[in-house]
Amino acid sequence: MKLIQKYNRMILPAMALLFIASVICSYYLIRNALQNELDKGLLRTKSRIEQYVAVHHALPVILSFDDQHIRFEKVSGTGKDSGLSSSTLFIPEQYENHRSRTLVFTTRAGGDVYRATINQPLEGIKHLTRVVAIIAMATVFLTLVSLLLINRNMFSRIWRPFYSALDTMRSFKVHHSQVPSFPATSIEEFNLINQHFRQSAENAIRDYGILKEFTENASHEIQTPLAIIRAKLDLLVQQDNLAENQVSPIQSIYASITKLTKLQQSLSLLTKMENGQYHPQSEIALDLELQNKIDQFQELWQDKKIQYSVQLSESVIHANKDLLDILLNNLIGNATRHNVQNGAIEINLDRHCLSVSNTGVQEPLDPARLFRRFYKHSPQSGNNGLGLSIIKAICEASSANILYQYDKGWHRFSMSW
Repeated sequence: MKLIQKYNRMILPAMALLFIASVICSYYLIRNALQNELDKGLLRTKSRIEQYVAVHHALPVILSFDDQHIRFEKVSGTGKDSGLSSSTLFIPEQYENHRSRTLVFTTRAGGDVYRATINQPLEGIKHLTRVVAIIAMATVFLTLVSLLLINRNMFSRIWRPFYSALDTMRSFKVHHSQVPSFPATSIEEFNLINQHFRQSAENAIRDYGILKEFTENASHEIQTPLAIIRAKLDLLVQQDNLAENQVSPIQSIYASITKLTKLQQSLSLLTKMENGQYHPQSEIALDLELQNKIDQFQELWQDKKIQYSVQLSESVIHANKDLLDILLNNLIGNATRHNVQNGAIEINLDRHCLSVSNTGVQEPLDPARLFRRFYKHSPQSGNNGLGLSIIKAICEASSANILYQYDKGWHRFSMSW
């Protein structure tokens, strides 16, 4: 989830609740304020009636003032004022009952006591408060949408240096030995982040240089002792007085030296690929290279009684020729080495895909660890566990994808580009 989305999900509900609470409070405050004004109008009407009676000593003839309904009733005694209250009023013109505010008081005119009742419907207040509520809700909605758009625009501007720094770090390659440059910004926190990014890149380049130098030196220095040990073993095997009980240990030493030599060569190959030392690439006719490799394996397949099926179409791939040869050798070699007696191999090549399938163990390999270094399906396996790592690295260097599939005893590796 992006930062702006996280921010909006946190701030917008809180703002919406705040605005809705404000609208509800405003609704009741406005309604009470309008009702108070209406009550003041009723009291003003009462004052006008009392002034009229005081001057004319008679009740007023006009019974309607400002949408107010006035009614007089003669009562005995002095009567009591009931004050302001809410009641229901029937409006003959509309044939409906309406909520209204009522003011009841007594007045004396011509020697008689009258109870005056003034009613004013609340429909006007009801309609007005409803309109105010609708306008307020629309305002809240427009405000939230505007804030969302403004926040999005402001966030994109404020965080632009940060995302630019992320893009710079994403494109950073440690083997290029070039410290990335970050754009200057007026935000102190982003400058601090850029400073840490730059320092981390410098540390990574320095550590990578040390590791690279160590790997190259170790690879070079290991070759000489291995060559000496192999030469000494060759001389030892050629001696005539070699006892039979000495042959087995020598063969074991020889096999270990061979395995160590292959391991050193594989690690050296991976290191060179990671260092980008196989840059030259060209358009290669993959079908021709693949046919040559198949010709080399045919005798081995016949010895292991492995049946094979080959379907090749014309195909061209942009890759390094040496790496491609290693890739094909590992793909077909793995299909041969991990096959079963009287097994089968299928090789299919079309324009943009190469698949190598072989019979093997009756269970799938672990796809999560398959292309990691030193992965072995069986601890008793004699290989060094680097073949698939090399295949993966060569595919990445050639802008190709490698995919593993298992189906009913068949293991399939597919390379697409």
